[in-house]
Amino acid sequence: MRQRVQEYTDFGADLVTTSRQTTPLPPDYEWAKTGLWAAFKSAVVYHTMKQVGRLYWRGVLHARLVGREKLAPYRDQAYFLYGNHTQPFGDPFMPILLADPQRAYTLASAANLGVPFFGPILQLGGGVILPETAAQTRRFLSYLRGLVKTGAPVAVYPEAHVWPYYTGIRPFVTGAFHYPVAFKAPVFTFTTTYQKHGVTVYVDGPFTPDRTQPAQVQRKQLAEVVHSQMASRTQASTYQHVIYRRRAK
Repeated sequence: MRQRVQEYTDFGADLVTTSRQTTPLPPDYEWAKTGLWAAFKSAVVYHTMKQVGRLYWRGVLHARLVGREKLAPYRDQAYFLYGNHTQPFGDPFMPILLADPQRAYTLASAANLGVPFFGPILQLGGGVILPETAAQTRRFLSYLRGLVKTGAPVAVYPEAHVWPYYTGIRPFVTGAFHYPVAFKAPVFTFTTTYQKHGVTVYVDGPFTPDRTQPAQVQRKQLAEVVHSQMASRTQASTYQHVIYRRRAK
């Protein structure tokens, strides 16, 4: 792809938007879909997304996965995957590819429900929508706790907004590390780096905080070590497909 310049105002700017992204999450939104028909649809969509993900990451981006074997000893237990958010189309597929043969789940904002085509099938493909109210939060955490009990890997993009082909690591959103602390699960990172004619994704971990410390301290410890690890891996990026420049105020 040709190099282009992208201006931004601050690291929290949302550079990829849809016309329906401000639509609030319905108060009665259901995280758990039950029944044979729902299970069948979910299995079909998830399998299809896995194949599309392989085609895109390997066939289009020419991606190389380094360190995926570090996840193998944890296949029978839950863990959290933290990655940099730089592929609008590809990022929903990467946790699926990394966790295979386990079924992975990915936390996503309600704005993603408005994405054409993918929005309506997001939940079927392992998307777990973040809550927006206190009542929703209780049901969301109950559902997430159930996933962890079944040994499911859960992916988080702590930068929140996707910045296409960005080669640095942006600040993380507050609360992104609540889950592994609350559920006492190990953390791994996956960092996408860019070269002129390909992509390399590095998997690192596991990372665990000092469990003797208060939860707030543990969250801070995890955020720091994950950010540091991912930032060090971005040194492998040798080409900027998109040049980011802060807009003068």
